[in-house]
Amino acid sequence: MEAEIVVSNLTKCYSNGTEALRGINLEVKKGAFFTLLGPNGAGKSTLIKVLTTLLEKDAGLFSIDGINPEHEKSKIQRYIGVASQDNEIDPGEKVENLLTFQSRLFGLSTADAKSRTEELMDTFQLSEQRKKKAGILSGGNKRRLHCALALVHRPQVLFLDEPTVGMDPQARANFWEIINLLNQKEYTTIFLTTQYLDEADKHANAMALILDGKIEYDGTISGFKNLVSQSDSTSLDDSYLKFIQSFSK
Repeated sequence: MEAEIVVSNLTKCYSNGTEALRGINLEVKKGAFFTLLGPNGAGKSTLIKVLTTLLEKDAGLFSIDGINPEHEKSKIQRYIGVASQDNEIDPGEKVENLLTFQSRLFGLSTADAKSRTEELMDTFQLSEQRKKKAGILSGGNKRRLHCALALVHRPQVLFLDEPTVGMDPQARANFWEIINLLNQKEYTTIFLTTQYLDEADKHANAMALILDGKIEYDGTISGFKNLVSQSDSTSLDDSYLKFIQSFSK
């Protein structure tokens, strides 16, 4: 299976000159459900921001489906969907209007935008919230709306940065059912960061572990468990903690 995201020696520096990303090399296969794991401050969100063109890299290369961001930034932005950690949603606008407006921004006709809005509100169980302003939604509904907004243009790659923070267990279960359908039925490539390792263990089929801005493992989840714990029946939580503890010694 060909790689959809290719990263080569990618470096990003903080304003003080220290490196947030230190020579990242990574490939994510087309149609994969990929998760990037690591502690807070390891570089996960920085890498996502670079790959989604929200931050400029300082060195190295990356491409998405062969698209070079240095020459075709707008093309990459139409190819991907992004649900970042920050719920950057106009708090004074209604759910229905936000989805319709976002659809129109991506070039859908008025009729298609309305149809896509109805489809996404139904999919993400937001129909009863349609007339509510985004600012008064619960944390879980805000996250679902944010993800729905990322999908209006049917992206080929969906970046999810800590997507289920603030969701109750039932909302989390419903959310992952939707994301798995996207991955399995529409072959959308999923690029996930999460601190809920049970989610990664259950849903992802490929992973990388980033520590201090460097990739320290890249492969399958079962391979990681076998490497660290000599058993793929061990929980990802246990293997992850064991690896982090051994790395810090």
